[in-house]
Amino acid sequence: MTGTAQCVSRSCTSGWGDWIHGELWLTPDALVRRRLDLSETMANGTGPTVRPPLPVAGADWFAYHREAILAEHRTNRYFAFDAIATARLRHGILNDALRITLRDGTRHRLLWLTSDPAHAILFGALPGLLGPRLFR
Repeated sequence: MTGTAQCVSRSCTSGWGDWIHGELWLTPDALVRRRLDLSETMANGTGPTVRPPLPVAGADWFAYHREAILAEHRTNRYFAFDAIATARLRHGILNDALRITLRDGTRHRLLWLTSDPAHAILFGALPGLLGPRLFR
């Protein structure tokens, strides 16, 4: 894998029971959620938590550190696009959501503030990455 990863939100949670924000990174091969801490969550307020130009990183870093990212915290996520069976992108009033079902049958939900650009970016990128596995 080569290319650039973009941080599309710093308000991403791993579900309704997760109140601590995390970064949501879009890489050429995966979506990655990395947990922040309570002080960073409080500082986010109602967002937006990222602004253009979006933070970027080398996509290879995420693939190389996949296991370490997952070991950092139980709410961290690494969703390789080829492991996703279906995904549903939803735009809401206060938050946006991406519901993911992996090929092994496990289900996950990512939520972020609507003030972040994540929905628009994912709306543009995911159809090409997931094809008919994406529902809106």
